[in-house]
Amino acid sequence: MALHKWLSNGSIFVSFEDSARRGERDGANNQDMEARRSGERSRTNSKYLPSLMNLLPYRKSAGNKKMLPSNNAGLFSFVSLSWLTSTMWKAYKKGLTVEDLFELQESDRAEGTSRRLERLWCEEESQKGRNSSLPLVVWRFVRTRAIVAMALMVFAVIFQFAGPAWIQRFILDYVEDPSQPLEWGFSLVGILFMCQLLRNYCFGGSYVLGLHTGVRVQGALQFLIYKKMLLLHSGGEKALSQVITFCTNEQERIFEAVSMGVLILGTPVMFTMSVVYSCQILGPWALLGNLIILLFYPLMAVIASFTSHVRVQTVRITDQRVSLMSEILNNIKLIKMYAWEASFTDKICQVREEERRSLQKAAFLQSFSNTVTPSITLLASISTFLGYSLSGHPLYPAQAFTIFSVFTAMQFSVGTLPYGIKCLAEATVSLRKMQKFLQRHNHKPNIIKPSKDGTDEVKDMVLIKDGSFAWDILEEDIPPTSQPKHSKKRICKKHRGAVVKSNSRDNKEISGIFLGKDDEREIPPATLQGINFSLKKGKLVAVCGGVGSGKSSLLSAVMGDMLVVSGRVEVNGSIAVVSQQAWIFNDTVQENILFGLPLDHDRYKNVLDVCCLNRDLKLLPNGDMTEIGERGTNLSGGQKQRISIARAVYAEKEIILLDDPLSAVDARVARRIFEYCIRGALKDRTILFATHSLQFLPECDEIIFLKDGVISERGTHEELMSLAGDYYQLMQFDETRKENSESDNKPKPSRQDSEQSPVREFKGGEAEGKMTAAEEHSMQRTGYKAFLRFSKYCGGYWVMASLLCLILLFTLARLFSGIWLQIWLDEGDGSGGAMVANWKANSSIAGTNLTENELKGSVNDNPYLWFYQTIYGLSFVVLMTIGLVKGVGIARQLLFGSSALHDTMLRKVMKCPISFFDITPPGRILQRFSRDMDEMDVRVPFFFEFVWQGLMYVITQLVLVCFIFPVFSIALSIASGLFAFLDIWLNKGLKEAKKIDNFLKSPVLNHIASSMAGLSVIRAYGRHRVFLERFCARLNHTLASDFMFRSSIRWFTFRMDMIAVATVTLISLIVVLLRSSVSSAQAGLALSCVFGVSTFVPYVMQLKSEMQARFTSVERILEYAEELEEEENVIMDPEDKGCTPEDVVIVPPMDWPQNGDIEFNNVQLRHRPNLPLVLFGINAKIAGGEKVGVVGRTGAGKSSLLGALLRLVKLSAGNIKIDGIDVSKVCLHKLRSTIAIIPQDPVLFHGTLRYNLDPFSEHADESIWQALEKSHLKDKVMKEDKQLLMVVESDGENFSVGEKQLICLARALLRRNKILLLDEATASVDLETDSLIQNTVREEFSSCTVITIAHRIHTITSYDRVMVLDAGKVVEFDKPEALMIRPDSQFHQMMEAAGISTFSTVN
Repeated sequence: MALHKWLSNGSIFVSFEDSARRGERDGANNQDMEARRSGERSRTNSKYLPSLMNLLPYRKSAGNKKMLPSNNAGLFSFVSLSWLTSTMWKAYKKGLTVEDLFELQESDRAEGTSRRLERLWCEEESQKGRNSSLPLVVWRFVRTRAIVAMALMVFAVIFQFAGPAWIQRFILDYVEDPSQPLEWGFSLVGILFMCQLLRNYCFGGSYVLGLHTGVRVQGALQFLIYKKMLLLHSGGEKALSQVITFCTNEQERIFEAVSMGVLILGTPVMFTMSVVYSCQILGPWALLGNLIILLFYPLMAVIASFTSHVRVQTVRITDQRVSLMSEILNNIKLIKMYAWEASFTDKICQVREEERRSLQKAAFLQSFSNTVTPSITLLASISTFLGYSLSGHPLYPAQAFTIFSVFTAMQFSVGTLPYGIKCLAEATVSLRKMQKFLQRHNHKPNIIKPSKDGTDEVKDMVLIKDGSFAWDILEEDIPPTSQPKHSKKRICKKHRGAVVKSNSRDNKEISGIFLGKDDEREIPPATLQGINFSLKKGKLVAVCGGVGSGKSSLLSAVMGDMLVVSGRVEVNGSIAVVSQQAWIFNDTVQENILFGLPLDHDRYKNVLDVCCLNRDLKLLPNGDMTEIGERGTNLSGGQKQRISIARAVYAEKEIILLDDPLSAVDARVARRIFEYCIRGALKDRTILFATHSLQFLPECDEIIFLKDGVISERGTHEELMSLAGDYYQLMQFDETRKENSESDNKPKPSRQDSEQSPVREFKGGEAEGKMTAAEEHSMQRTGYKAFLRFSKYCGGYWVMASLLCLILLFTLARLFSGIWLQIWLDEGDGSGGAMVANWKANSSIAGTNLTENELKGSVNDNPYLWFYQTIYGLSFVVLMTIGLVKGVGIARQLLFGSSALHDTMLRKVMKCPISFFDITPPGRILQRFSRDMDEMDVRVPFFFEFVWQGLMYVITQLVLVCFIFPVFSIALSIASGLFAFLDIWLNKGLKEAKKIDNFLKSPVLNHIASSMAGLSVIRAYGRHRVFLERFCARLNHTLASDFMFRSSIRWFTFRMDMIAVATVTLISLIVVLLRSSVSSAQAGLALSCVFGVSTFVPYVMQLKSEMQARFTSVERILEYAEELEEEENVIMDPEDKGCTPEDVVIVPPMDWPQNGDIEFNNVQLRHRPNLPLVLFGINAKIAGGEKVGVVGRTGAGKSSLLGALLRLVKLSAGNIKIDGIDVSKVCLHKLRSTIAIIPQDPVLFHGTLRYNLDPFSEHADESIWQALEKSHLKDKVMKEDKQLLMVVESDGENFSVGEKQLICLARALLRRNKILLLDEATASVDLETDSLIQNTVREEFSSCTVITIAHRIHTITSYDRVMVLDAGKVVEFDKPEALMIRPDSQFHQMMEAAGISTFSTVN
């Protein structure tokens, strides 16, 4: 067993056993050990002391008013939540903001609770291994509080039973017997009041305990899930979707199980008391009704089993949908470039349809449960009374309505049983999924601590000996059928291939006992084989080779991100990494560089200088304090890469891994970074430098050449050139080199070129540099308007009205059963009803000693007994028929509406402009498609049926009581007014609390998504603790908002319960005072109704308010479905009302564009209205078929120019024409589908290779193979077993960046468009492949217009013209030969920086 502690450089375990042994070695004697044990007992006692303090009736408030007051509250305030009253009043009067949110107490915070849960999980795993049970661990975690909550629930049920059972019987006997004194009646009313009051307090105490426990479980589980995510060996979109589901939907189910699971304990207690008491009244016939209720339990168990099974299926489909949606949001720019919105929309809609069918099954089961639950107690009553009367026993009102009330009192307990079972069953499913996640394999670092013996100077910083490495296979991708339970280990060893164990000395500690095992596991085919190399301290070693040769894999192997199939890996130092695709998280530029380290101004300024970032900071709105969007959405590729390099330089790690970082920057900047950063600031560091930039290789100390995952050559540049092998052949394609490249002709870059400028101080003005827009609710449809709009999606107003009518009929059928029983009993022997009426009216007769039952006679003597019995029995049949129709209708229509709204929201989001995604974090959008959809799919149908059913039940019951006792109408009006006021008060406070809760959940999801994307970077830098602390801060805020939201519900319910207690007391007092004016049957019916209502109405009103609060999820979805701004040109018909000439879409010819002429006329562009221009008056004409290269330093506006052509951003001024047609008048899909693009950041989607090339299935396999051949991928694909159907992992993780670029080239070849855009498309491939790609472009796109953004400047020297951009302006646009002969030309300077002095060097 070990306790996990986090430091900034990773994770360390401290063994308790080792500590004990050290204590013994220090000479601890028995007395010391006894003292320690005594201290432990004292600590155990002190652990419960804060909770026991809540038993004090009154406690002074704590000094810190920002801390949650509940833990320091007295008993009455703790149970009644009086400490929340001032906040609720403020919400009602002014509304709430995040500043009004309380902070969690230390005992409730995630960091503390997670340590305890982690320790319990450690113990479980150490004892049971893979047979560990997370549900059992969670039970141990909550056991003490759960037992106390259960005890309180038992007392609440006892007091709940006492009122309608014992006390009501005494009251009815009092009504029947006029000889009993009035004082006895008043005493009964007082006893009834105390029972109801104690019931309210016991239930409230149980619920509030559940709230605190639920918050602790939520925080601990989410913290552990995130911590496990940081330890994962491999991530990806699948793992991300799982974690998001764990932290949203699954947490809701676990919270409900912890807080509401104790409800199931009330049922057996209530049932036991019911059996005993009912048998005492009616004898053995009472067992019939109790037997029916008993049989209800296995029925509910079957329903729960089916629900659990359906839930497992649904969660799997939901994970798939959320994963796909996350993938789309992360790559939305490319999807829009390719005009693939329709394809991905259809794909998600198909998954959603499958999810809807599964959800509909679960909804029907829930609805069936809602129908059976209130019906079962009626069936028990009907069966008992019919059997009792048919057997010849006389049935009297006092007996009948006491039993009726007992069964009605059981309705709440019986009704909450399926809900409690459902909560526990769903939570168990969720915890088992989490357990599977926690038991996934951990990342195993290769770092070995440097020795202290002074031998570090001669030690290899990196040593790989006979190493073979493979990429991990996600456990979810392994078919479950491959590991049958009966022979798991045998098959594991036989078919899994190689078995590996970490070679690290600290493997056990670092990988983590607590979260998964690192024993035998399947190893996929090796990517790198027979690797032998060492990296000496202070050396710069370059890694080169062709596309897919294994360069990035080698760096990943050093970091420990690959599985070690065989061999040994040692890393003797700390690591910093610059990945090929830069990882940027949502924070300021400065924080992305500091990466959790303290700010050293001099060091920081030097880093900005050597990484050429000063000029970029001048251009940003708020300098280095400018906020960067998720994944660096507001930065160019070069800027992102230079920030990533700056992060590595500032970290001052011993080993620097550079994965081709200079390919994203232009030649001049690349030369400066190499000279002043890699060879300058990092000169004393050990650097492994993977690169395609061959001009830097001669300046490296050593070169490793990789080919097909094997080191084919290794040595210095001169040694490898003399070998005339693979490296020599590769260098022949380096057209930028000359024999005299080392001569003085090559200009030495000056440090002044980096354009130093002082770092801008941050002195406010956050909004100026703010990238992510604050989430604000400006929904046009809220409240009843939103409900009416939602009704439209569910089939229309008439359909929803029909469903409400079915609910009303079901309620009236329930009410009819009690009314018919009262009519039947009042009739007696058929003539007794008139005699009783006479008796009540004639005071002289009333003075006799005859009881009411003696006057009525026996119901068995009634000649129409069969009629009353038949109608009474048939009432249940009618009730169930209406209930089943109601259930099917609600399940079907509300899920249809949910899916229709989902599809509408999806299409709307896909039509949003790219600026929307720039300022909106993916987590915020994903919350609509995950948590909010879960609310609408699962919660809304349940609440809709249950609340409307409950409200109609309450209203009809109270109307009936007023009909029996008209004087009660006055009291009812007062109570209704109080209910209405509290309802309005609560709804305001609840919506405010829920609004804050929704706001604070998005940052948690954003942080999870961002961390998953940068998992390897966080691990390499050892920044686990930093990101854990950030996650914990966000999580604690979310937990506090969630606790306040749920507490506000209970605050309302408690007060509703108190009004209900007063109502019950009042009606019992009226019965006592007016006993001479009503029959005992009427009094029994009235009391039964009020008891049922008083127990039920607070719960119904709570659910009603909760439904209104949760309906904000529907409002948020409606906001996205109907109120988001769309991209331009959505109006197709010029005759549409309100259509202006600017809105009309031009329909160009089918073969447009025929020539490919492009004309830029005074083009001005800003990414959003509040941002500065990035393009200033671009004027250029490109003839059809012309090849144009676009160059300029990073951030000059090159990618923005292509974005303007594709209309990703609306022009601020000017226009762009293709073949004389203004592109702003062309339908977006038509425009983008006629332009092929190979983007700067290649993107692949999870699926097959064929799907990635042809998502619309428009091309034959033959055409696809031709495209693969021309893009030089055919050989690789042919080697795969499934070939075109080979699996592409999320984000193309099983392909190198260069291979992904080649797949993008194959896409362009398939499209056969007249215009081709290449945005640094060859930056991530070697020069030989670059040459082949250029040949393919020249041959296959010879008649096409080609615009190429290039940092490898030699690739565009053969183009017709070159456009040089600087700060968003065209500074040069001419033939490359003409620009080259001008010494003052920027193009000329770029060529010289690349080592090209004349065109003869290139040609």
